[in-house]
Amino acid sequence: MTPALRRTVATLGLNLGRQARSGFWLVALIAGALVAALVRALPRPEGPGQWWPVVILGELAVTGFYFAAVHVLLEHGEGTLVARAVTPMRGGEYLAALAASLVLLALVESAVLVLIGRGTQMQWAPFLTGVAFLAGLEVLYGVIAVAGYDSMSGFLLPSGVWTLALIVPALPLMGVRGGWWLWLHPLQGAFTLVQIGFDQAPAWEAAPAVVASGAWACAALLVARRRLTGMITRGGR
Repeated sequence: MTPALRRTVATLGLNLGRQARSGFWLVALIAGALVAALVRALPRPEGPGQWWPVVILGELAVTGFYFAAVHVLLEHGEGTLVARAVTPMRGGEYLAALAASLVLLALVESAVLVLIGRGTQMQWAPFLTGVAFLAGLEVLYGVIAVAGYDSMSGFLLPSGVWTLALIVPALPLMGVRGGWWLWLHPLQGAFTLVQIGFDQAPAWEAAPAVVASGAWACAALLVARRRLTGMITRGGR
């Protein structure tokens, strides 16, 4: 195991412990169970039908975007981010560990939600792959967004504007004409994989969806690392 991988794995363990103590897992699983209960109460046996991917997208906006923002702000307020800057850990390693911890939470939350609300009749491989990409991208987006703020109170109101960009892949379900332009959105590939999981998109779209999601994840990682560096520099003054 390389030193970089050891640092990432160690930070992942610390993140999971911190998130458990801070109530991230409890909040996510309770929210998932409540949404699943509401879904089961709907008259249609399959629940929200074509809206299932939107339900998942909404859940992951909290688990990915907001939880990442809260995590970074907590460490920023404690001075942990500044302290990490003088260790061998690099920004990419920190972001990889943060994304991995919240992707794991998103996978568990989404699986619980679907199993309770819909059952096992799913294309699980594309669904879970889509959830992993969605959560990872939203984590990085959360870091990019929150890096310009020093407190949750300052971030909370403008975060509503930031999250508007997350609903673009769902616009065709709201009557907006779809097309190739949707693939210019960072979440479109991941959202398509989730749709394939619910048999709402053709299986052949899985390959371009994975490629697009991977490319956007690499780009988001570069931007998030730069934004995080700026946040650390500002905090160290």
